[in-house]
Amino acid sequence: MHWKTTTIIVALLSAPVMARPNLIGTDWQLESPKVAEPLPTLSFQAKGISGFAGCNRFTGHRNAEGQWVLATTRMMCAPAMMQTEQAYIGFLSQPFHIKTDGKAQQLVLSGSAGEYRFVRKPEQAAGHNAAATAPVQRPQYLYVSSVRKNCSAGAGQMQCLQVRSREDQPWQLFYGEIEGFTPQAGNSYYLKLRYEEVNQPPADASSVRTILERVVFSETISRKVQ
Repeated sequence: MHWKTTTIIVALLSAPVMARPNLIGTDWQLESPKVAEPLPTLSFQAKGISGFAGCNRFTGHRNAEGQWVLATTRMMCAPAMMQTEQAYIGFLSQPFHIKTDGKAQQLVLSGSAGEYRFVRKPEQAAGHNAAATAPVQRPQYLYVSSVRKNCSAGAGQMQCLQVRSREDQPWQLFYGEIEGFTPQAGNSYYLKLRYEEVNQPPADASSVRTILERVVFSETISRKVQ
């Protein structure tokens, strides 16, 4: 599992984020829209942003051209968590306004995709990030579609697997790959997976590996000729 980096132009409609001294070094937790825990977060540093998106961690910084470069880990979580993450990352990928109250205890991001409201997180013990260490639900069995979908912006688009835990659920994007699994075009699969923690992973890599344990079954998808 690796980090996927995409370059996104984010022309902030308010003053530049890093020019706001009251935000640098602050940590925020999502208040609305209401989503299932663990809740997404947002942190401001002198040279960028970071946080927890609902399943994966993300970081962002500006390049020399003033563009935002975002990177996220690529783990698979429960469908509800993946939906939260896709909506949140999609929002951050678009221009937005930033507003805070006078005491910097409430934060509002508003843009064409809607509005995200945050509350200031209480001070935490040094080196401890509750969002980054929050337990996640990793399904042991997954259905895998025979069709990949684009899952990144800009040139060199990444093609992601589509997965779901049950047949009555909508397909979700799976960022990254399943070790030991090479899907064949025209086939769909039901897989048994296992997960391994990676000790001291590099800063640009996931702390969890997704590994194929066995193919429970596969089937050929027939196409109707019109």
